[in-house]
Amino acid sequence: MPQDLTLPSPYGILGVMMPAAGTDTKSLISAWKKTNEQELFNNLKVDHGFPQALARSLVQLMHEHIENSYGNLREDFQIVYHAVSAKEGPGKSLDQLRLVPVTLTISHPDDAKVLKEKGVPGLRKHKLLRFANEAYDQGGLLIQEDLALLLTTCVRTIQRDMQEMRQQGIVVPTRGEIQDIGPTVSHKTKIIELYLKGYEYTEIEQRTRHTGESIKRYISGFSKVVLLSDQGYSVIQIRELTNSSEKVVTEYIELYNTYKEIGSDRLAQITSTSIEKLDSKKGGLGVRL
Repeated sequence: MPQDLTLPSPYGILGVMMPAAGTDTKSLISAWKKTNEQELFNNLKVDHGFPQALARSLVQLMHEHIENSYGNLREDFQIVYHAVSAKEGPGKSLDQLRLVPVTLTISHPDDAKVLKEKGVPGLRKHKLLRFANEAYDQGGLLIQEDLALLLTTCVRTIQRDMQEMRQQGIVVPTRGEIQDIGPTVSHKTKIIELYLKGYEYTEIEQRTRHTGESIKRYISGFSKVVLLSDQGYSVIQIRELTNSSEKVVTEYIELYNTYKEIGSDRLAQITSTSIEKLDSKKGGLGVRL
């Protein structure tokens, strides 16, 4: 029997179980032969006459393209959409701009509460802001036409909604807005900073148009990043373990270091709670922060 290995804490976040290296090579090869990659490899080699080396290279290239473009991070009610890269400067036509795949949440349980309290116009603004923030967190920028398409409305309505939100001090990070005001931190980082400054949930909700449940999720995500950073994990490792964007992880670590220096009661509370949770679960399988 192959020996099961569980990645050591805090890799136990993932609860990964896999055969020990070198113990069951034949079964791994047999399993791989049943995959779509092997099916495609055989199709290219046998049906189309590609040399074996070229066929294998094409399969790898296609696999990387699909992984990068469509990913494996989508959850229910999410789509992959292609937004303009945030690294693209002004002065180019749309057909010259590099696009990046971003995961957008089309529907979320919070939406029901927003719809009940603020009606259809309020829900549209809520989703508009979510789409733009999610894209920006992943290195992409939506344009007003993207938002109109995603929300099945017209560009004029999007412009009106954004103008009303701008008057309330809410920045919607579209390509046009970011070009005007320059790069800004993610909405998640803004919310965490408000919390660290001592603002209550209701005040943060009013300032950011986010629900209390969303704010709690962001604080929980921040605590995971903080704990992993203190454990010595790199930004790339933390990104993979927490399923966050590199931009958000970097901003969280910078925010953590800033408030660690100046002191924050809420930061101390967050870090102590995270450590207690980890300590209480050590020794078990599939530890999840």
